[in-house]
Amino acid sequence: MNDAFERRRTLTLKRGKERVIANRHPWIFAGAIHSERGPEDAAIADLVDSDGKRLASGFYSRTSQIRLRALTFGEDITPQLIATRIADAIARRRFIFDDTTDAARIINAEGDELSGLVVDRYHDLAVVEIANRGVEQVKQLIIDGLKSVASRIWFKNDLPVRRLEQLPTENEPVEATTIVESGLRFRIDPGEGQKTGFFLDQRENRRLARTLASGKRVLNLFSYTGAFGVYAASGGATAVTNVDVSARAIELARENHALNERAADFIVADAFQYVRQQRERFDFIVCDPPAFAKSRSDVDRAARGYKDVNLHAMKLIEPGGLLMTFSCSGHMSLDLFQKVIFAAALDAGRRVSFVRRLTAGPDHPVSVYCPEGEYLKGFLLEVR
Repeated sequence: MNDAFERRRTLTLKRGKERVIANRHPWIFAGAIHSERGPEDAAIADLVDSDGKRLASGFYSRTSQIRLRALTFGEDITPQLIATRIADAIARRRFIFDDTTDAARIINAEGDELSGLVVDRYHDLAVVEIANRGVEQVKQLIIDGLKSVASRIWFKNDLPVRRLEQLPTENEPVEATTIVESGLRFRIDPGEGQKTGFFLDQRENRRLARTLASGKRVLNLFSYTGAFGVYAASGGATAVTNVDVSARAIELARENHALNERAADFIVADAFQYVRQQRERFDFIVCDPPAFAKSRSDVDRAARGYKDVNLHAMKLIEPGGLLMTFSCSGHMSLDLFQKVIFAAALDAGRRVSFVRRLTAGPDHPVSVYCPEGEYLKGFLLEVR
């Protein structure tokens, strides 16, 4: 393990790119690098100025445009530093875990000063996502750091970015598990599901939905595991309808409602077509689609998609009803998403108010130096 920290690549910063370091952004792109020397397969690299003074150190990748994921600025990087950061990240989440909740994100990449590493804990299972070649080479440090909170550790390797990093993308088999969140039970299948198997980032928003659902007819669009529907039903909704294009997702939603002995309707349908064709009205709609913008070039098309589904959802809401709507597209800014909602409200001919801005829970911290980490954005709207 120590060898990975001793065999280092040295990157020399281009003159005129000093602001990259001054802003302490952890992503150092290839365009800011004047030259490189040292082992090309190094896990760790040091960024230096033209005089050889160390400016930053972190995880290296020879194939990515993000050539260095900086963990320190001036300070040396050691196995102990990384081990300490893993332990600190886990400790910061201790308040989340209790008799009613045993699942949360325990390492959130840049938000925990561990760029390239994400870990979600599901009861006794830790699901690990590694998005960088350098991080891959220090996996044993990660395993050692997670043993205190998980008896099973599974690496989710099918991330598209791993192909760019020229890393293995095959997954080992993993058994499904059951978690408890806010006193409710959910079946998690990390090997088959989206993300790491569950949208942990929506926990606080699901809790809010539960407090708002009493006596309401609730429509859960893009329902996936049915979690928002389960929360709404447990909060006293008079009816819950889960809609998802995936038959597998609807089966999982059905299973999760049954686990919690909560009734609901389940519809396999494209959410866009459903809201266009539906005539029944609802008091509360949750719209939580997958990311429409996978890259910057997708943003305009994504904005049209968000506008379309929100416009037709607004038309289905009874006067005085609620719409909880989200975008998890990291390339779509909060400002643009708000403009999309404005345009949808205008074309729907409804009077709409922003009640609350919504974001991920406290287990998804965002570094002030890397605001791109705040990918989840949403609004609670009143529609009149």
